[in-house]
Amino acid sequence: MHGLKAGLLGSIAAAVIILAILPAVANYGVFYPPALVLMTILVAIALYVYFSFKRALGERWFSRLGPPVIAASAAGVLMLWLGEPLGAGVIAIAYFGEPVLGYFVYRKLLSTDKTWAAIFLASAAAYAYTLPAVLIGLWHLPFVADFAKLIALIKLAQKV
Repeated sequence: MHGLKAGLLGSIAAAVIILAILPAVANYGVFYPPALVLMTILVAIALYVYFSFKRALGERWFSRLGPPVIAASAAGVLMLWLGEPLGAGVIAIAYFGEPVLGYFVYRKLLSTDKTWAAIFLASAAAYAYTLPAVLIGLWHLPFVADFAKLIALIKLAQKV
């Protein structure tokens, strides 16, 4: 499968999993085992998406910035598995890198569909920057942003 399409499909899978994680964490906490399993799966998907987009984009900064963002997310998930609540904050901060990485995907997708590419980038930013709100119970904000990102990803994947 071609790198851009593979990255989009992996991103769709991640967005669906995030829609399950957010209410689970809000209702049962960051140490809820099913949520931790899903977070671990997200790290694996992030690697798949990164390598798929890396091939398709050929962007030096995307290639350089992806590993630290994914590593920070992985570290946060590991911290949660080890019972360290600070892991949730590490994950939330790591996601601040998503719109930065998403910008390179956005630029590539502009030629496919400008409107959906813009919705993708805006919703990725809205998700990333509202994710810390989950820690105070406001999970609906990133949920709506992730749902919008999911729709944009589906529309873009249909056109690639």
